Amino acid sequence: MLSFLRKLLAPRIEESREPTGKVFQFLICDRGDDIPLDRWYRMSHWKSPHLLVMKSTWSKDWKSYSREEDVVGVLHEGRQKKFVLIGDLEDFTTELERDANNPHDPNAIKVIGKATVDGSLVVEQLGFLSREVAEELKDEEELSCRPISVYLPYEGSRFGLKVTVLVRSQAYKRRKKK
Repeated sequence: MLSFLRKLLAPRIEESREPTGKVFQFLICDRGDDIPLDRWYRMSHWKSPHLLVMKSTWSKDWKSYSREEDVVGVLHEGRQKKFVLIGDLEDFTTELERDANNPHDPNAIKVIGKATVDGSLVVEQLGFLSREVAEELKDEEELSCRPISVYLPYEGSRFGLKVTVLVRSQAYKRRKKK
C-alpha cells in the first residue's frame, strides 16, 4: 500500500495509492523532526499508515470553537475521492459555507475544500459540520476551519476527516464595529 518515494533530509515523503488511482503524498516524520505547517504527515512510529494529521495556524482574530470536529457526509456523492484529488496539493485549504437551502437542516454548514489543479481553482464540497454544531453556530457571522486529521480510504476502510472550527473573536468584532 505504501511505497517509499524518496528520502529527504527530514522528514521524508511517502505516497499512498488511493481508490481513485491518484497518489496522495504526505510526510513521514520521526521524533524530533521539524514538522512543517499546512502539510499532511504521520509519525513513523504510528501503527496506522492511513491516519494523517496537519498542523495549521490562524491569526489571533480567530478563536477555536472546536479543536477536532468530525466532518459528516464524507461518503456521499464521491466526496472521499474529491478529497483525495485535491487534499495533498500545496495550496489546499478548507472553509465553511452556510447552506440555508438545505432541505434537511436550515442551519447546515458545508465544509468546502479548495486547491489549484492544472492552473484552475477547484472547489469541492467535502461534507458538513454536524447538525448539533451547525445549530450552535447559527448566530455566528464569520466562520472558518482548518483541516486537522484524515483517515485515508483504502480497500475495506472508512474515510474520515476532522477540522478545527474557528469563529471570529469578540475582540476582533469590537474593533471592526469602531
